[in-house]
Amino acid sequence: MTLALAPDLDLTGAADRLAATGRGRVAGLLGEGAGVLHDALTGPDMVWNRAIQNPYNADVPVAVFEAEPLAEQARLYGMAHEEATEGFQFIFDRIKLGQARAMGLPLPPVLFELHALFNADPFLDFARGLTGDDRIAYVDAQSTRYLPGHFLNGHTDAHEDAGRLYAYVLNLSPRWRAEWGGLLMFLDGEGAVTETFTPSFGTLNLFKVPQDHAVSMVAPFAGAPRYSITGWWRTRAPGA
Repeated sequence: MTLALAPDLDLTGAADRLAATGRGRVAGLLGEGAGVLHDALTGPDMVWNRAIQNPYNADVPVAVFEAEPLAEQARLYGMAHEEATEGFQFIFDRIKLGQARAMGLPLPPVLFELHALFNADPFLDFARGLTGDDRIAYVDAQSTRYLPGHFLNGHTDAHEDAGRLYAYVLNLSPRWRAEWGGLLMFLDGEGAVTETFTPSFGTLNLFKVPQDHAVSMVAPFAGAPRYSITGWWRTRAPGA
């Protein structure tokens, strides 16, 4: 099937909520396309990089990371956990779709189709209409996978000169339970949780940046990985 915005989206409530709180949700964004994307992310043609915060901002192919001796993997995780105790750190898997296309990575074609859809005029018009912000000109995207033990510590998504206006998460894990973790949590200035979004299948979570938020650790008993497409609605493409 060809990916497209669902034809019967009711955006009034989401737009009002976004304007009032800086956060909103749109259920069923792509209709049956969510299932197609989930199948791509879980299929045999998908590849992943392991992302752990480091001074070089470099990810490592999961196949390479998991080929390391278990003691070395444990050492790297231990360092990340120590840094996460009082600072910013994350562990999860991802593939940046713009970079992957430029590098010629053989990902499932539907992922590149999604990136193209996000940057076509109908979707950009949808984004501008939902937010009331005519500055939105580009959408980047990365596939993400949170396995048990993966997390993303609190941060604001502020990035000087990046042109970020809104952050989004298109949730692609069917039948997710809140008890499994992987929750998008919004934080106040004291670090208290003020609101939480569960990763409901097919739902677009959206919030204005900068804004304090985190993703809670996925539990060891989670029934599946937490899959999503994430990124930012920007004023321009990276590097432009």
